[in-house]
Amino acid sequence: MTSFRQTDEVILLDEHYLHIHCALHERMIHLQWKGHARSEEYRDGLELALAFVKEHDILYWLADLRTMTAILQDDENWANEEWFPRLFNTKLEKMAILRSQDYFNQTSVQRSFTAVNGKLTFKVAWFPSTGEALDWLFQQEALRA
Repeated sequence: MTSFRQTDEVILLDEHYLHIHCALHERMIHLQWKGHARSEEYRDGLELALAFVKEHDILYWLADLRTMTAILQDDENWANEEWFPRLFNTKLEKMAILRSQDYFNQTSVQRSFTAVNGKLTFKVAWFPSTGEALDWLFQQEALRA
């Protein structure tokens, strides 16, 4: 399992609804959602993460949704129509997702990935644990001869 170097970790946000930190050396961003995020909190959190991904050429995204609750329909539409297309124009290579325990969040996130299917510019995979997600994120792809 990959571990973070404490010296290059940057905390971008630490609020009651979301904790975002980045490991610059590993070129990874980690969003840990906590319970309910109001519309402005949800959008501001995603915008902050996107700006950091662009600015620092982040390759790996870990989305921990395990305790996140429902995403409003307007926010889901905004993410699909406005936010994801901008994320697709970054150098992001992989996104690992830890699925929410909340049924409504699961449904919303699944609808989003169905809506953007065919447009994805990075690999996406779902995991039950942080360790498995990190292992996949940093797994070196086999080089083809």
